[in-house]
Amino acid sequence: MSQTEADPAGGGRRPLLALILSVTFVGQLSFAAVPPVLPELARALRVSRGAVGLVHGMVAFAGIFVAAYMGYLLDRFGRRRVVRWSLLVFGAAGSACFFAANVWAMLGLRLLQGVGASTLLSVGIVLIGDQFEGHRRRWAMGLNVTAVTVGGTVGPIVAGAIGEGGAFRPFLLYLIAFPMWVAARRLPEPALAAAPQPPLEHLREALGDLRRRRRLADFVGLLPWTMITLLVYYGLTQALTPLFLDREYGLGTTQRGLLLAVGAGMSSIASVMAGRLGARLRPAAILVFSLPLLAGGFGAMGLAPSLWIVGLGLGMVGAGYGFLTPVAMGFSTAVGKPRYRGILVGTYVSANRVGMFAGPALATALAGGLGDRRTFLAGAALMTLLAVAWLPVRRLVASRRH
Repeated sequence: MSQTEADPAGGGRRPLLALILSVTFVGQLSFAAVPPVLPELARALRVSRGAVGLVHGMVAFAGIFVAAYMGYLLDRFGRRRVVRWSLLVFGAAGSACFFAANVWAMLGLRLLQGVGASTLLSVGIVLIGDQFEGHRRRWAMGLNVTAVTVGGTVGPIVAGAIGEGGAFRPFLLYLIAFPMWVAARRLPEPALAAAPQPPLEHLREALGDLRRRRRLADFVGLLPWTMITLLVYYGLTQALTPLFLDREYGLGTTQRGLLLAVGAGMSSIASVMAGRLGARLRPAAILVFSLPLLAGGFGAMGLAPSLWIVGLGLGMVGAGYGFLTPVAMGFSTAVGKPRYRGILVGTYVSANRVGMFAGPALATALAGGLGDRRTFLAGAALMTLLAVAWLPVRRLVASRRH
């Protein structure tokens, strides 16, 4: 085995890759630290279980509008400066939620935290695109998703344990952003060909470049596809599942956190495997089995006769998400030229945020009318439809390209 194959990152890039993954990990805590205490937050804030999904989803709302612009700022002013300011906003607003006196203060602080999170969850993709190429990029992208899923594993466990002492205590986990702000001084800057144009013109140039290279349809098609997938995934796993475990099985915050970590742990394993499989399989082949895993997992949760089957369903969902996400991330970094990477990744993240915000609110509201189990089955049906429709739509787009 060659040294490159044994160590895709190369010895000199290991500290940089570790720093990139740490930034991603911190950003993922914006979603991972809240779910275990959602039932307790609903009681503390005196809101319904349907409404408390907004507390979880609001952190994604800001990203719908600012993620693309933050991507532009990464191109315009450089990675390091924007990331460090984002860490300050993220840490200050997130930890201030500990003092929120009512639901409106909580929603406002989560919205502000989401501005910082918009950068932290996209800059890892951008930096990996800057620093790695080919199969090394796919490998590093798999590790970036692993950082997301490790955050999704550790976050619920720690938040669940801390939450036993009070529903607001998990928000203190966001203080981790401040030491990360110090470490982020070592982030590199790319060598850009020229300073970008104003935001809309920069985006127009990027889309025009994709059109000339016949990649525009692929990129535009990726946006609704990932948006729907994340709408279902975040709505059902991050918002509805904790409420379901409390209502159906009476699990406490620590137990809910541990069970949610099952799915996140499977995502970690699958994302590492996806990075390695990417060197041998085409992305389409990986997607072929990731979507059915998501559909099957949600179906198992909806029909589960026991808690063990719920855990199995969460594991299947986590594996499907872990296989799927590195493929989508890798495409968003490679589809355009390096000088447009920030704005294109930011646009991709904006579409993701639509699903991540709408999913928790829609899932909890739908469960209020249909019930938890039927809502899981509805998610399984939507994932099945997406899996069945994906290949024909992809072939249609490919036929019109030629």
